[in-house]
Amino acid sequence: MLIFLGIFLLCAAVCLVEIPYLKKVNSKKEKQIFWSLFIVSILIVSLKYGGVEVPNPGDGIAFLLKPFSDFLFSLLK
Repeated sequence: MLIFLGIFLLCAAVCLVEIPYLKKVNSKKEKQIFWSLFIVSILIVSLKYGGVEVPNPGDGIAFLLKPFSDFLFSLLK
């Protein structure tokens, strides 16, 4: 529980630093990207410290590109 409190405090500190800058910039795309990445990173960190096994992103990329790789290697043979 203490870890989640630390994560929350760290996220609050990041928000205190970044929100004034985002308000000053007035870029809708930049705000959307920031909040999307911020929420995803909070979820991943919370899951990891909550005891859930978070998969390696490289495994997912390899899974998605495997058919394309097999196709290219079949062309080279």
